Amino acid sequence: MTGELSRVDNDDRLIDMWLHDRPTGTQANYRRTVAEFNRFTAKGLSDVRLEDLQGYVTHLNDRGLKDATKRNKVNALKSLFSFAAKLQYVRFNVAAALRSRKYKVTLAGRILSREQAIALVSFHPIVIFMYATGVRVSEACGLRWSDIQQLDGRVQARIFGKGNKERVVLVPQAVWQKLQPLRGDRPSTASVFLNNGVAMNRFAAHRIVKAAVAHAGVDPRVSAHWLRHAHAQHSLAAGAPLHLVRDSLGHSSIAVTNIYLESNPDDGSSRYLSF
Repeated sequence: MTGELSRVDNDDRLIDMWLHDRPTGTQANYRRTVAEFNRFTAKGLSDVRLEDLQGYVTHLNDRGLKDATKRNKVNALKSLFSFAAKLQYVRFNVAAALRSRKYKVTLAGRILSREQAIALVSFHPIVIFMYATGVRVSEACGLRWSDIQQLDGRVQARIFGKGNKERVVLVPQAVWQKLQPLRGDRPSTASVFLNNGVAMNRFAAHRIVKAAVAHAGVDPRVSAHWLRHAHAQHSLAAGAPLHLVRDSLGHSSIAVTNIYLESNPDDGSSRYLSF
């Protein structure tokens, strides 16, 4: 190996560089996938062949995992080997020839009714914020008071999503009124949502959602991500333009947002929800 990009001397260092500056949750998930793949092949990355990757995909299929889980694992490995090839850590990208199976994406059975969503959001401010804005749980946990501003009577929140992509979502006045008492005398750099006096993490947020689920008596499978699904489907049903919901949720393409239409035949999608 030669060149300026080849100064990586082991798999661990390469993986650290590949994961650099990714969201904490993504890093943890990708590390688990790579560790699992390493156990399956018992090989270093530079020794992996296409048949090893194909064997791992077969192994995932045999385990009966959810399609979304298998898709995420395969995509993580394809990303890793593409990165390794760019840095000349491997001679060529063996994962490039790995076929990406088109797993079916469905939300059937994972959409809350409007009544169920309203029953949930009264439990805690972070729950109503996630439903009202459609943000991911990690995005809500990362919100700071400096990310929120009022302009011309409207409240906007700056959200840092996947890949550190920034977007702005509108916060309904009724939701803003729920958030304001949380600040007290804390500085603008402080986190909006706290748990036991420290910035809330996604695990604490998930526990709060589960407590809200138990309190409201809805489907115990409901998770924080269901609130994001509900925001998208309910705002579209109320007439929000598809491209607006895409931008509010931070989707990469309109095709991703379109699944919410299929699941149930300033401006921001939160305006289409009443509180």
